[in-house]
Amino acid sequence: MKKNNFFSLNLPDKIFGLEKTLILLFIPLVGLILLFLISLSLVLRPKMVEIGEVNKKTNEIKVNTNKIKEQNRYLASIDQEELKKNADYLDNAVLRDKKSYLLVEIIRNLASRFDYQLESFSLTPGELKEDDEPIKISSSEDVIKMPVSLSMIGPKEKSLDLISALEKTLPILFIDKFETKTLGSLSQLNLVVSSYYIKDTTDLETTNIELSDLILSQEESDLIKRISAFTKIESNQVGASEFQQYQRENPFSL
Repeated sequence: MKKNNFFSLNLPDKIFGLEKTLILLFIPLVGLILLFLISLSLVLRPKMVEIGEVNKKTNEIKVNTNKIKEQNRYLASIDQEELKKNADYLDNAVLRDKKSYLLVEIIRNLASRFDYQLESFSLTPGELKEDDEPIKISSSEDVIKMPVSLSMIGPKEKSLDLISALEKTLPILFIDKFETKTLGSLSQLNLVVSSYYIKDTTDLETTNIELSDLILSQEESDLIKRISAFTKIESNQVGASEFQQYQRENPFSL
């Protein structure tokens, strides 16, 4: 019986000008080379992908490092005392706690500078929920409006000075309602005053901060300049005691 294999095929003595025996010698070698290349591809391809990912991460680190260096150079070029002062103004521009009695204490201390006494105060009816629940004005629930109703009595000639001071106080105060009554040299001010509390956020993504985010715009610079002219009331830091509503004899009542 004849063996049917490639080497027993009847081939011409020359193929493409090459001797048949020479071609038969190279066929196993070509097979080994092909097998080697296939094996090499299976091993190298995952390694090449891995090397590509490493190079990508390395480039990202270089870009972030250069970004941080650029930001550090900019921050180093700024007057640090001025930077701290501006940060302090912004920090005091809003309430540091979402307790309405702190807002009352701030206004009471300011009023005393103009010889006004706080006659009574309460949470604004119909605007706040029970248990001093604040009004949420932002969908993110990070910004909260804190209004209170107050009645103050003091010298009539200082009432406008007091109102002006309220409008130039840190934390920033907003007079939502204003009524006045006079009796001789006295004036009774009935006010609805509000301020804002901004919830601290701890999930700030600092890796995405660009240099442009650190540079104040003209609008932001103007805002800080305006706030710097306001008077900071230290009672914004008071939080040791709770207020109780009280009443004084009202000289304006009949």
